[in-house]
Amino acid sequence: MAVHFLILSFTFVVWAQFFLGDVLAQNCWRDTKCTGPQTAAFPGEWESNLFSPSSRTVTPKLIYNLDTRGSPLVGPISLASTEPGIYFDFGLEVGGVVTINFSVTSINGEGALGIAFTEAKDWIGPVSDSSSGVYERDDGALYANFSSTGDYTYVMPDEQLRGGFRYMTLFLAGTPSSVSIKNISLELSFQPTWSNLRAYQGYFHSSDDLLNKIWYSGAYTIQTNALHPSTGRSWPAPASQWANTGNIGVGDTINTDGAKRDRTVWPGDMGVAIPAAFYSTGDIESERKKLTGDVADNGLLPFSGPPLLAVDSDTYHMWTMIGTYNYVLYSGDVDFVRGIWAKYLAGMTFLTNQLDSSLGLLNITGYTNDWGRFNVDNTQASAQMLYYRTLITGSALATWIGDTTGINSTWLEAAANLQSAINTQLWDENYGAFDDSIEKRENNTSLYPQDGNALAILFGVVNATSDQAQDISLSLTKNWTPIGAESPELSGEVSTFISSFEIQAHLLAGQTQRALDLIRTSWGWYLNNENGTQSTMVEGYLVDGTFGYRHDAGYEEVYSYTSHSHGWATGPVTALTEYVLGLSITSLAGSTWQIAPQFGDLSHAEGGFTTSLGKYFVSWNVSSDGGYALEYSVPQGTSGVLVLPAPSMGGRYGVKVDGKMITVNQGETAANAAGNRQLYITPGTAGEHRIEVS
Repeated sequence: MAVHFLILSFTFVVWAQFFLGDVLAQNCWRDTKCTGPQTAAFPGEWESNLFSPSSRTVTPKLIYNLDTRGSPLVGPISLASTEPGIYFDFGLEVGGVVTINFSVTSINGEGALGIAFTEAKDWIGPVSDSSSGVYERDDGALYANFSSTGDYTYVMPDEQLRGGFRYMTLFLAGTPSSVSIKNISLELSFQPTWSNLRAYQGYFHSSDDLLNKIWYSGAYTIQTNALHPSTGRSWPAPASQWANTGNIGVGDTINTDGAKRDRTVWPGDMGVAIPAAFYSTGDIESERKKLTGDVADNGLLPFSGPPLLAVDSDTYHMWTMIGTYNYVLYSGDVDFVRGIWAKYLAGMTFLTNQLDSSLGLLNITGYTNDWGRFNVDNTQASAQMLYYRTLITGSALATWIGDTTGINSTWLEAAANLQSAINTQLWDENYGAFDDSIEKRENNTSLYPQDGNALAILFGVVNATSDQAQDISLSLTKNWTPIGAESPELSGEVSTFISSFEIQAHLLAGQTQRALDLIRTSWGWYLNNENGTQSTMVEGYLVDGTFGYRHDAGYEEVYSYTSHSHGWATGPVTALTEYVLGLSITSLAGSTWQIAPQFGDLSHAEGGFTTSLGKYFVSWNVSSDGGYALEYSVPQGTSGVLVLPAPSMGGRYGVKVDGKMITVNQGETAANAAGNRQLYITPGTAGEHRIEVS
């Protein structure tokens, strides 16, 4: 109905139902088959940091007056026509189908209860934050119409489920009326195949409470991005409001870019989201469904999944191929890659055909769509780093499936040649970083990108133990602000996507404290920001602290379009588990593994994850004299490597393995590591073990 807004007056009362907490019954989304885990793999005190509700049905935590926004309201709620409205705070990011029970106590004509949503506090009000992808209009509100007194139950239409929000505003529209709100509940639609939303298969816990909460906010972000494939964002968008009836894949669950928007598969996000999902929730089935897209005749993979089906991106093409490797590494599902091997080969041939033999670099002319950065050039550095990683991981896949054509050796040789060309063509010795492109350097418009330089270390184009890696790590800090790393290729903005790679690059370079500092100043700033969700990870933000990510780079100055629960931001999950805790797998499903802790300023960390082979666990404690004790447990039949920090830079030290002392001379330490560290490297065996270093 077409209505105009009236001023409302309310006698505010909050029914006890609002504060009874989550209903404890557990079920999956609608008729979806429950295939998720039933219980947490590692129960313990750390579960107090989980943001995941204990039930699929949740209720608001607090209620506020819309105009005064003072103290929370208490008592039953009666609405009449003199005040602007009220808003409900669910306390964290949620999404799904809202049910409102209310009574109309007076009406003379046509009236409506208006309902609007927002992730961030900035846009609380009678108009929802933007999600449809049509920048020329806002999302507006939903309306529960009425024309007579009596009891009403409003159930949000399934096609207009709201994928991500923290705040819900109620207001009256139409002729003067009065309404009493009886009950509000929300049926959560994310993680559709899980009956127990807290059944995480991984965990992390440390002596730093902020880092713990950041890790779990990343895990919860991954959860809110896991959708039933029939609930993606519709495209083209409707003429008004929003619609989430897009068919975005197959099966019962699929991981997307964001909870509110785009609710679509974007392959670039997989570079961060697949490892984060593996280490936290353990839900890699949702990630697998991302990899089933069609291939164009020329071998090009989609820039995005259906129904949007954006095209012409070399970088996202390569992220899809790298994502395939990550999925197979974590799952051990070699049959999956065998089933798509012809597509994979076509995808690699597509890239090979773009190699400029005169430069030895990839030329991405015509396929320059990327993650949202400005000014993508033909010889863009990040594209070269991605191509290198695609060749390396492609070779591993070929080996895993038993390919006998020799293609694995061919790709390794191509990677070595590309590595040499990158360092010859793009390295700036004076600055200590890679140029963004040959084109920018020749036009005297050069910049030193965050993406290309972070990926150079992360993907091994630069040896992490080299002086070159130290130069890059230091140069990246020149972009730091008090609330995160400004991206030179997206000036004025903090990209949590690219910063996810930067923190891992610092860790590989042995600059543990730099990585921890950046996690705290960037992700910690958002998590503690009262205007955000305080439960998930944001797509990006401006260096002035406002939520206008990409406002001038594609989002047409619509600040409320920013996604506040975005999987590409979840890099701290991987960084803290794989590098700080130090636990990672190095071959299919964890048949081999590595334990290589980095302590930084922490005194304790522990964590673990599961694969099809079983549970993996590490815990370490650092003493005041620099010694430490490390315990680990890995499945029988596996093997690995222990990369143990030396306790000091001189003299002898002792290593006790399961009570047996081994004396090590500092000069005999097996490796001089990045960041001026020294390490003791020794084979690790399956089972449970304790190591003491003093």
